[in-house]
Amino acid sequence: MVSKYDAIIIGTGIGGCGVGALLAHAGWKILILEQNDIIGGRCTSYTREGFTFDIGQHNYTPPDSQMVTEILRQVQMPDAIEWINCRDMGRGILQFGDEREKYRRYEALIPEEERDNYRKIFLRVATLSDQELDELWHVPVARWVDNFTKDPMAHMVIENYMSQVFCVPSSVASTANMIHFLKSYDSMGPQQRGPYYPKGGNISIPKAFISAIEKYGGEVRLNAKVEKVMIEDGAAVGVRLKDGSELRAPVIISNADIKATVKDLVGEEHFPKDYAQRVQNLTYSASAVTLKVCLQEKVIDEWMVIYIPDVHHPTYKIAEDMEKGKIPKWVGGVSFITSNVDPSLAPPGKQCVSFVVACPAGQDWKEWEKVMLNNFYRVHPQAKNKVLRYWLETADWLDTWAGKEGAIIGVGQTVDQVHERRPSVTSPIKGLYFSSADVGSLGIGVDLAATSGKELFEVLTR
Repeated sequence: MVSKYDAIIIGTGIGGCGVGALLAHAGWKILILEQNDIIGGRCTSYTREGFTFDIGQHNYTPPDSQMVTEILRQVQMPDAIEWINCRDMGRGILQFGDEREKYRRYEALIPEEERDNYRKIFLRVATLSDQELDELWHVPVARWVDNFTKDPMAHMVIENYMSQVFCVPSSVASTANMIHFLKSYDSMGPQQRGPYYPKGGNISIPKAFISAIEKYGGEVRLNAKVEKVMIEDGAAVGVRLKDGSELRAPVIISNADIKATVKDLVGEEHFPKDYAQRVQNLTYSASAVTLKVCLQEKVIDEWMVIYIPDVHHPTYKIAEDMEKGKIPKWVGGVSFITSNVDPSLAPPGKQCVSFVVACPAGQDWKEWEKVMLNNFYRVHPQAKNKVLRYWLETADWLDTWAGKEGAIIGVGQTVDQVHERRPSVTSPIKGLYFSSADVGSLGIGVDLAATSGKELFEVLTR
């Protein structure tokens, strides 16, 4: 069978359609296959009764620091996404217990006598040399913070921040990774640039990449589930779809879960034993449950509320309790009122809210529904009797949609899974490559996946 394509890409997540856009622009004949009827993987949006919600929730660094922007610039579509600065659209609030106005920033939670030590963390971030930074890749954030302060509240603040950004505990999060992020997006420092949000919701990002693929002659197929990557003489040569059809190309790129790709799509028998074992031992970032709420009136002024129930309920302490089967009464999380940033996401005069809480899969979701509502109303008491409709997006549901056990990001950016210890975009099998947040070297979430796409493009076009 003659190859019709130069590369076949499995999945339209950001890594897949990002590398697809770059390759199509470079003249490659691209086919991208998506098992679902919506593009984007974890970075997408859907509409119900006039309300548009994102799957999960993402914060974006300033556009000039994003790999998404760099890819669009490289494919000559720099204005394909319109970015909104959230800080121009209202306030972001930190709520500790029932107190909202008292704590405008994390620093206010820390005892006054420890605030100077806390500030020194961020002063040190600004003065680290590249060599010093390189020495911190495999140093846990919690251990590094100990050099400045051992105050429990300061550590709780850092823990909460790590859970929101990297979705892994500070005890295993990479210090260098955290510092790279802080330098690109000064979210805890004095400049407060952003965060930003794509007009039209998260789906605007994969839409832009898919537009580039099609503009430069590529092909996109939805509802096209790949059942097997075909291996002949030790090389990847094509894919077999669920309907039994076979498609060939000399380059196969998996945007799917790297663990599922190795074990199921290809088969561990085709890989060196130590490689297959290493991949299966990879651990994911945390998963979450999200309460989606449609409000009949605009009753919430803020665009975001970071919620910490009390000092006894840092995110990962609660997560550990959940793993033991305990359902907590109070759970910290983040409430995003996306229609306050982009009014087009809700019908006129109405609001849409996503309340996100870290939570493992396999929970009693009926009980969790009660917990989520109680916490939501604690954060937004003005929303009582204003709710038109609500539902939960659970970790179990996300697993069926995009795999990875419902993880928020994918392979966790822990000290043993970053930098040279992170899986590469290349594989031991000729013609088989990876492009997703599982293999990206820098960034968070969407930017991490986009970085993997750029890295793979450079490998394939050398």
